[in-house]
Amino acid sequence: MTSVAFITGGASGFGLELTKKLRALGWTVYAADKDSKAVALTKEFGAVPVTLDVTDAKKTKSAIDALIKKEGRLDLLVANAGFGNFSTVEEMTSEQVQQIFAVNVFGAEACIRAALPQMRKQLSGRILITTSVVAHVSLAGLGWYAATKHAMKAVANALRQEVRELGIFVSTIEPGASKTGFGAVAFGLLKDGRSVSEYDTVMKGFNKWLGGMYRISSGPQKVVNKMLRAATSARPRAHYPASWDVRALKVVFYVVPRRWLDGFILWLAKR
Repeated sequence: MTSVAFITGGASGFGLELTKKLRALGWTVYAADKDSKAVALTKEFGAVPVTLDVTDAKKTKSAIDALIKKEGRLDLLVANAGFGNFSTVEEMTSEQVQQIFAVNVFGAEACIRAALPQMRKQLSGRILITTSVVAHVSLAGLGWYAATKHAMKAVANALRQEVRELGIFVSTIEPGASKTGFGAVAFGLLKDGRSVSEYDTVMKGFNKWLGGMYRISSGPQKVVNKMLRAATSARPRAHYPASWDVRALKVVFYVVPRRWLDGFILWLAKR
């Protein structure tokens, strides 16, 4: 029996590479993305392209319902669509905060809500949620973005317990800095969205050291390999940190006293 997957953010970055790997293994893969031109190209390697903006809950449900009607099952949901805007808590507008939650939290909610009835019915399935190292670590410039990833980590932990006895596995994938199209969007507000000069020192430092991490980071393959493992392992883990920086920052954040951590971050900003 062919396994069936639905992947959001399937036309670029992690989602695109996972789509390719699953197709190579013989999976039926529905690649969903709001970029209609980019997602149409996934037909070239046998995926089923779905033009979809996950912030539209009704269309998200309709897309997953159509998949289930045609395929008769859904084995894997990858709630991967997301984006980040890096800015101070005050400088990010209310509209921008609502937008980032609409995609990263409520978009994932719409997918999960649409997939679960079929997975409960078939007593099997997997849900992968792309979070981030900032599901654990929140630093200057990352406040609202980190809040969305903290939220999805909390949801994943609760859901994993709720569906465990129904044959459904839930895992989070935790990327760190990685060369995809994400960084170009995420750093945009640091150039065009600054409005409060009192934050100049800390935000210039943030732009310098985090931008540096993105420039030296590897491509998406390490993250995608973790996603593939979570999708195919007999007993998938709850959380998959994707690289050394994720593991290191998690240890630092949970072990180092907050006063020391705050001081270190401000020291980095002023270098």
